[in-house]
Amino acid sequence: MIDADAQCNLTEIVVENKYLYDDGQQSFFDEPISPNFFLENNVYEFFLPYIAPVPGQELPEASLFQKKDNLKLLTGSIRLAELEANISLSIANVRGLEHIPKYVYNAMQKLCEDVDYVIVDLSPALSATNQLFLMLSDYFIVPVNPSIFSQQALNNLSAIFRRWNRDLSSFEIFNSKKKPLPKMLGIVCQNYRPFARAHEVNTTSAERFEKRMNELNDCAIALASDLNGFGMAVTKSEFARIFTSSSPYRIANIPDYNQLAMVSEGEKIPVAGLEQRHLKRYALPSAATSYYPKKINDFKTECDRIVNGLMALA
Repeated sequence: MIDADAQCNLTEIVVENKYLYDDGQQSFFDEPISPNFFLENNVYEFFLPYIAPVPGQELPEASLFQKKDNLKLLTGSIRLAELEANISLSIANVRGLEHIPKYVYNAMQKLCEDVDYVIVDLSPALSATNQLFLMLSDYFIVPVNPSIFSQQALNNLSAIFRRWNRDLSSFEIFNSKKKPLPKMLGIVCQNYRPFARAHEVNTTSAERFEKRMNELNDCAIALASDLNGFGMAVTKSEFARIFTSSSPYRIANIPDYNQLAMVSEGEKIPVAGLEQRHLKRYALPSAATSYYPKKINDFKTECDRIVNGLMALA
């Protein structure tokens, strides 16, 4: 995983506090870690020599935080925002900075050498940094909320992606066809809550919520249709092959976290990975004993939709 959001939320949720904040040496997976590990090894320090190279400077090795034996993280840095100006000028074809897309692509390939998948977490912004990372990816997923703002965003993305494609089309890495355009896989709806309570199947609020969800999906279908015109989205048939239990283009509905967010953040474990022993450490209402395990299973079901689809891309 690459935390390419200067807010570093992915790093905060993945890395245990004892590694981020405690003084003195710690260790993970029996490997020593110095107090300066996260200052010296992060997304800014790794990409800096590729974006602003200095003559004679050696390219760094990727020192990653090992979350599990098969999961690593290139941690985030607030300093990533300092590279925004260089990237923006490069995309504008300012002389002397034309190297950046190719060099960053090479850096991404270096990170890919010994792994099956690289997942990049981007900030919710239309920045040059996001433009570069997205265009250098193979696929992308658009997260949405059941709100009018997500609907407006989906309606605007077609023009934005056309411009992003046009901005970078003259660069060697793209015009040589060395790097195919990324393809939109679909949307993942967060904070999904069809009913306020279990018995509210036919309430007005539930109907409004479902109406908004259908409108979001209609926007996603229109977006995918337009992006298909220049190869930046999977087709409906491709979607059906990849995400066999979902309908185009809604990949999954991630339920409202409620109090599970507090447990997840405290345990540094995704909601889908929480167990009863984790819940017992928090003062959840007694009625939650049976409610939250079921909710966690709902999370697992939706996460499996995403993971199984991504595995099908291999």
